[in-house]
Amino acid sequence: AEAFAGGLESLRAAFPALERPTATAARAAVAAAGEFAAVGLLQSLLTLQLVDGLTRGNAYGRGHASQECRALGLGNLISGLCGGMGGCGLLGQSLVNISAGGTGRASAVAYVLFVALGLTCFGSLMGAIPVGALVGLMLAVARHTFSWSSVRLLYGRRVGLADAVTILGVSLLTVRRGLAVAVVVGVVATALRFCWDSCNDLYSAHEVGGSTRTVDLFGTLFFGSAATFADHAQPTASDRAFANSWRRRWVRRTVVLNFLHCRVADASAIAALEAACKAYLDLGISVRLRHLSADARLILRETTQGAVLEERDADPQYDVAASTPVAIKPSQLQANRAPREETIVVRPAE
Repeated sequence: AEAFAGGLESLRAAFPALERPTATAARAAVAAAGEFAAVGLLQSLLTLQLVDGLTRGNAYGRGHASQECRALGLGNLISGLCGGMGGCGLLGQSLVNISAGGTGRASAVAYVLFVALGLTCFGSLMGAIPVGALVGLMLAVARHTFSWSSVRLLYGRRVGLADAVTILGVSLLTVRRGLAVAVVVGVVATALRFCWDSCNDLYSAHEVGGSTRTVDLFGTLFFGSAATFADHAQPTASDRAFANSWRRRWVRRTVVLNFLHCRVADASAIAALEAACKAYLDLGISVRLRHLSADARLILRETTQGAVLEERDADPQYDVAASTPVAIKPSQLQANRAPREETIVVRPAE
């Protein structure tokens, strides 16, 4: 009961004395602060997402992540200056609050006031609560907090092997190394798996008609699939034989690269297109690039010489994440961007 003595003396009314920390203490404090900030932000955002799902349809609408993060940082800064501990949004307390009917904004303020009142005025009463009751309460909170759907997905084999390994690995790292390390490793593993799947998702269909060969590309052309694109778009043995035959002087051969169902994403994709066009042009074969976006055509027009860039009404509209060549003015590039006025923006209810 001594830990729950409470009373007004437990609250410090004055700011602690500020002292200049040593270099060793400053390095240790910055490292710990970075880890605590990452864990606090992740925990608060996960709590906000869970609360939004449980209180969907109420009069207050969805929460604002940026506003919550700014308020969390300001509150922790004031708490640190007063000699207190930092905090963040907690799943357990939020679930207890919602299960008790507190779904409005006033419930969070009332929750804090009752906790402060219990610590300052009813410390001895809180000290009389058995520890077993607190353990049972935390187990009940953990049972409601745990995502049992992930266990059903693993048991029913509804997810792939990579997703299952990621879920188990993140859960193990959370227990052994902490939430911050687990989340970073999980995000990196998921991003690498997505890149691998996108690399293997690029494929093509070839159609030969007379002296024209059309290559229909499907998927996303980016830095991860550039090597795969080179295999699909490289000159064939027939093209190389044509370059060494006498027909090269009298017959024109054309290769059409159709990007209607393929998106050119970044600078590596532009470089892969330049290499493919150069390979055909060196063999004396004409190249036509069809159904590129206006942004991709603009960049290729300045970097690729000899290839025909077709412009049609059915061309897709998207932006290329590539560095702007020196010959292209920023205003010219901006004029060829996808029309922003046609984008539908869905805003949360206030």
